[in-house]
Amino acid sequence: MSSARRLCIALALISTVSFAQSAAPDLESLVRQLMRTIEGLSDYRAASEPPPVFQVPQHVLEAKVCAQPCNVSAAYIPREGIFLAGNLDPMREPLDRAALLHELVHHFQQGHAKFAHLSGCERERAKEQEAYALQNAYLAALGLSKRVTLYDGELDCAADNLERVHP
Repeated sequence: MSSARRLCIALALISTVSFAQSAAPDLESLVRQLMRTIEGLSDYRAASEPPPVFQVPQHVLEAKVCAQPCNVSAAYIPREGIFLAGNLDPMREPLDRAALLHELVHHFQQGHAKFAHLSGCERERAKEQEAYALQNAYLAALGLSKRVTLYDGELDCAADNLERVHP
């Protein structure tokens, strides 16, 4: 990584941390700052306005993304926005802010040619792996030891392919 890129990442992260510690930050400004942070951590560039962000009760979030109750705390839904469980506080909690950054990565990925050569499950798995990697890079840059993990069973493409071959 070039020294210029490291400086860009450092400045984006410093402003994210200082922003979150300021007196009365608003969510839209935080989202814009996290988008700049993603630009510093990756090759993505913001081509559009930030997606809307909604904080909703857990059962509403689960109904949007799961067929049954599930352990989801945030989700990006194309053409709708980002949905955060009501118990998350990205304005004050770095881990919750990292979850918001993760969903913003999915916003950047939407329609990007980077994953066009992959199909179905493999594409979604690659997107998740990248979002987790950028989320962990953000946590590391903040000096936090906590890391997030994509568990193998979450997007098991081999099982998905077997189900299509042997219904």
